[in-house]
Amino acid sequence: MLEKLKGTIEQLSERDAKTWLYLTMLRLEQLTKIDIPKEEMLEEIEHILQPINQQPPPRTDYDTVHIVGSESTAGSLRVGLERNHRIIGFWEMLDIGPLSDRKTRHEWLQTNINIYEHSIEEELGTKFNQALVDLNRIPPHCPVILWTANNAHEQIFHRYILHHLRESENTVYLINASVAYRELELSHLAFSKHYLSHSGELKPEQLKNILFKKLGEPLSPEAKKQYVDEWIKLKETPGLLRIWKEGKVQGVNESYFDQELIFFAKEAQKEFAENGFVKTGRIIGEIYGQLEGRVNTAILEYRLRTLAFEGHFEIKGIPKSISHYSVRLKNKEGDMQ
Repeated sequence: MLEKLKGTIEQLSERDAKTWLYLTMLRLEQLTKIDIPKEEMLEEIEHILQPINQQPPPRTDYDTVHIVGSESTAGSLRVGLERNHRIIGFWEMLDIGPLSDRKTRHEWLQTNINIYEHSIEEELGTKFNQALVDLNRIPPHCPVILWTANNAHEQIFHRYILHHLRESENTVYLINASVAYRELELSHLAFSKHYLSHSGELKPEQLKNILFKKLGEPLSPEAKKQYVDEWIKLKETPGLLRIWKEGKVQGVNESYFDQELIFFAKEAQKEFAENGFVKTGRIIGEIYGQLEGRVNTAILEYRLRTLAFEGHFEIKGIPKSISHYSVRLKNKEGDMQ
């Protein structure tokens, strides 16, 4: 195994090797804080090294790379574009949680966010880290198309990516799907008031249409630097919730949507309650639809659960995920106006 691992490591680029080393050290640091037997520690180390040996040969049959901060957008681009387009999709939700460093961020998400069936590390961390490895493998001559939209996560995401690529030689294009959608009137209704807030809302043929009609000019060095500086500023700003408002990312208190949650809980309780209780997903679905996707469902579930723990709601079930419990406003909340 050692010789095979040595051969695999020798084939890694310097950037890939640094990434794997960082991920390995991060996991080992986590393990040292847990009191586990030596045998289990060795098994964990083997588990850490296993992905290196199992890495498939990187693709080389492409001439353009697309980077997106949404799995749904990545899937649609893969369907809509030819094979010479390489799609790298990141799974994150940068509008919520601390941004200071990955360790602090993962600890907060793991402690507070439970909308996934598996752990945050399985659902988010592993996929994000693999995308980071793919990002580091982009050839320097290859043009990069970075997709964004008018929501806090994607706006923060493209700034993060440009910071990561700040030393690269790649030509980078930035496409704002929200702006391009409006300009091309892809709704086919001149009077439509539909507001596209996420690139993942677009169909494959719509994304392809945007790509070939609204690509524009590559980012200038000055524009790249400005986005990089904005990422650094966002990273250094404390707070757990960020929204897209008035054309910029704004940090707000984590309780920003609490009153909407209480209002929609009242409305849902009138129409959908079973013995006074309403499914959590029903309440979150109602407010998410009314806010046109401007907020992450994960933070809504977190705040609804927090309000319940603070005594505003009664809980029926175990709040281990969005589908496992219902809530009912307590009488004191029913009198709130």
